[in-house]
Amino acid sequence: MSYLDHYKKLIEAEFKSNKNFNFMRAVTPGADYFIENGFPLKKKGNERWKYLDLRNVTSSNFTKSIYEERISNDFDSVLEKLAPCGINIVEDEILIVGDNKNHLSGRNFVDSEGIGASSPSKTIIGEIADPEEDGFIALNAAVADITSFSINENFSQKALNIVFAGQSQSDRLSTERMCIKIHANTEVTINEIHFDSDFNTLNIPVLEIYLDKDSKLIHNKVILGSEKDMNFNFTRVFQEEGSYYKNTSFCHSPSLGSNDIKVIMAGQGSECDLGGIYFTDNKTQFNTHVTVDHLAPNCKSNQFYKGVLSDESKAVFSGKIFVERNAQKTYATQKDLNLLMSKGAEIDTKPSLEIYADDVECSHGATAGHVDESSLYYMMSRGIEKEIATQMLVRGFVDEIIDSISDDKIRKFALNQTELILPNLSFK
Repeated sequence: MSYLDHYKKLIEAEFKSNKNFNFMRAVTPGADYFIENGFPLKKKGNERWKYLDLRNVTSSNFTKSIYEERISNDFDSVLEKLAPCGINIVEDEILIVGDNKNHLSGRNFVDSEGIGASSPSKTIIGEIADPEEDGFIALNAAVADITSFSINENFSQKALNIVFAGQSQSDRLSTERMCIKIHANTEVTINEIHFDSDFNTLNIPVLEIYLDKDSKLIHNKVILGSEKDMNFNFTRVFQEEGSYYKNTSFCHSPSLGSNDIKVIMAGQGSECDLGGIYFTDNKTQFNTHVTVDHLAPNCKSNQFYKGVLSDESKAVFSGKIFVERNAQKTYATQKDLNLLMSKGAEIDTKPSLEIYADDVECSHGATAGHVDESSLYYMMSRGIEKEIATQMLVRGFVDEIIDSISDDKIRKFALNQTELILPNLSFK
């Protein structure tokens, strides 16, 4: 059986199940698009994925686990993983997605003040994340597990921590879809955490985020990968007038995966700030794909990413700034900096601009290189061993991004993860 036949049967089973949701506007095009095109395996004409080898996504016929098959101690194991983050089930707001049910600090999700949960049966997906944009997004739309909610100005907690969890001992497909609306004049922090899996998994989470007028969202994302899992992570954001969106990501690459972000700046005077650090090692492959569409005048955007590549790993950065004809007074920057720690590591970086307005200020750039030899020599001349000196220089390189993480607990967690990653990197 080909992988397309397998997923066709899976999609048909989803249609016949009791998940008769009112999102057929997205599901049907998503299903049709995926059955016709499959995963984006072809290199020719495929700018987003042509530098990665995606064949492993077809190596297993991944299936969706049902609630009764989930490991009973998922919830407890997630809490154990959260402990190093400093996140506490009693003190913090935690939404755990992919467990036997959605938990919010042990209470029913809809009971939290300032959060209005929507029934999946009343949710229309695909309005921001186009199901025909990409094969991964299409498959997610066709068999999505939906969590939908809005946050208003009554939400008084410091942050909402969204933890993606749930495991099955079989080859598992996870297609979580989160639809989040931030109401006007509301300011909130969301920490999104993806833990590595102990089993073979294909994770395709999609977040659709709508920012109403003069709202503000600080979005911190952590992706921790392993040799067992593949994680293709998609974030789609729509901004109204005067809204502000900041996304800072910390990624330790799974065996194969991506951090794919698209922001649509549709309201005048809106602003977004996107940045992140990604580590790749062993033979992992990771794609950071960032697009910002400036559709309205007087908007600002910034992209600033850094990568640390080791062993025989491969990373790709493809960023794009698009400026519509009437989006005058646009200010947009884009930068990608990379450290190659070994001869076998490879980076393909492609920043780009597409501008149709004439009164704009836009810039882009990318670099790739090794640890500065003069700095390394200076530190070694002061008695510091080469490996320790190299780790110190790498730490200084990544700290600029980590320091920009607004949430204290997530920032400390990222620093601790960096300390665990650095000794295992190859410096040859």
